[in-house]
Amino acid sequence: MLPVLGSALMATGGFERAERVLDEALAAAHAAGDTKLELRTVIEREFLRTFTQPEESLEAIVAVADGAIPLLEKLGDDVGLAKAWWLRSELHLNACRWRERAENLERALAHARRAGDKSEQATIASQIATALYYGPTRVDAAIRRCGELLADQPDDRSLEAAITNTVAGLKAMRGEFDEARRLQEQARGVYEQLGMHFRIGVRSLIAAEIELLAGRADEAVKILRWGMESLREMGVTSATSTLASFLAYALALSGASAEAMRYAAIAEETSAEADVINQVMWRVALARATGDRRPAREAVSLAEPTDSPDLKARAFAAAGDFDQARAAHEQKGNVAAVTGLLAQQAASS
Repeated sequence: MLPVLGSALMATGGFERAERVLDEALAAAHAAGDTKLELRTVIEREFLRTFTQPEESLEAIVAVADGAIPLLEKLGDDVGLAKAWWLRSELHLNACRWRERAENLERALAHARRAGDKSEQATIASQIATALYYGPTRVDAAIRRCGELLADQPDDRSLEAAITNTVAGLKAMRGEFDEARRLQEQARGVYEQLGMHFRIGVRSLIAAEIELLAGRADEAVKILRWGMESLREMGVTSATSTLASFLAYALALSGASAEAMRYAAIAEETSAEADVINQVMWRVALARATGDRRPAREAVSLAEPTDSPDLKARAFAAAGDFDQARAAHEQKGNVAAVTGLLAQQAASS
């Protein structure tokens, strides 16, 4: 039960206590010679490190997941395999290879279903939805798949919140801003009822994205400030650096260039080198704040190997390549972003 408690503490932002619980569980499993429990606990501890020590965790993710998967297969442990494949997908998260992440997560979901673990199914399904949001899956197809994922577990409230939040962001891409805001508030309300404060902080990114697509950069800044401070109080290094990079971008769009440069510097200092999203976004923000396209060209080089249409589009636009940016948004079916890009292009010409 201790690994389960550790996982639950991470979901609510209790990272310091989670570390103590998982250390205790690992020692107990080792002393008892319980290989299955030991493997599960090592995996959970690696998840914790992705939040609290992201710069040190990437190589360990591969080593832990690849080492655990064959052992868990021999043990016939579907619960452990679900966790291991989910952990393996974290490598693709950092590299912005969303299609590969989704494929790993689908394998994790299959194991969770075989194990009959409803809680794990819901958590993994929510991660698949996020991969659909950020990856190359077109908006309409992503909305349909999100509906299917929720239909599999309609009574799970945490999954309801996650899917509703994701669909809110996808609806905003179609220009349906009022509906997107309504869904976002609905999702936040469920998270608050469940006490999942960490999820509220992390998913403030999508709330801010809705406002950016609607052309309300100042509102996005407010949302991201709140999210960043909330996660910082929880000790979540990886997510706060991501919010700093997006906050820098929103500040640059709002005209607050000096502050945008300051947050870009924070993101540069705190982001793991392998975290492609952050490395692209702080450069894009810096280019927009200073008018210097050199960071934007670096951002393009980093974004091009990914399969994230939005990340590519922002890098291309900051570098002045509006045709490539538009093509990336159109690939996704992001109508609102295309509209905003055309307005930006007209203003700069």
